[in-house]
Amino acid sequence: MDVSERFYSASIPELKQGIVYDSSAECYVCLICGEQFEDGVVYAAGKRYLEAHKYARYHMEQSHGSMLQYLLSLDKKATGLTDLQKQLVGAFASGMSDADTVNLTSAGSASTIRNHRFALKEKAKQAKLFLAVIELMEDALPSGARLMPVHRTAPQVDERYSLTQEEYNALLGKYLPGGLTGPLTGLPRKQKRKAALLRHIATSFKKGRKYKESEVNDILIRFMAEEYITLRRYLIDYGFLAREEDGSAYWLNV
Repeated sequence: MDVSERFYSASIPELKQGIVYDSSAECYVCLICGEQFEDGVVYAAGKRYLEAHKYARYHMEQSHGSMLQYLLSLDKKATGLTDLQKQLVGAFASGMSDADTVNLTSAGSASTIRNHRFALKEKAKQAKLFLAVIELMEDALPSGARLMPVHRTAPQVDERYSLTQEEYNALLGKYLPGGLTGPLTGLPRKQKRKAALLRHIATSFKKGRKYKESEVNDILIRFMAEEYITLRRYLIDYGFLAREEDGSAYWLNV
């Protein structure tokens, strides 16, 4: 399971902490960067030694800061919040007075701020009911008919990502008949199929590691020996990989 899948399948308490426990691997996983901390191992945190769960929380604070600030840094397609709403949430969370919040956001007046606070609480109520409705719908679906999660760095969430687990598995079987490590029989023209294959290829890269261009090429050659440069460009265009402007380093971006 990649970082995006863990992020979107995490419960609200897990999202608030920024970490999730993976029972199959017996480790705690950071929902932002994917770093893992093995249960039962003691980790050095400055002059202290912490067991895995506490160290995972320490890692979150030291490496990523507030989970609230991270969530507010995501764009509207991820949170549904406008820039003004994100400013307001940050101000409310800090305990800022209504008068200071007006000055910060230019939102009009103190009464306007109170109206925004009320609207956010109403939005939260609606969100709970919406989640319940969607979970009930998902529970009624066969597992293969459930949609695959969309990676957080997708440049635009559209019909390209409307793909069930069953469709995804079928595409991998069709274009990777020799096995999941490659080679591809070709690169489809349809963007939906292309996005699905790129999603799989991206799992060949490790979260948190930086790759030289030659290392990226070596991985992609296994999938398409003659069109690995095209694959590399698509992985960046679809938000799966990021790179330095000079091409000196690449990394998994999901």
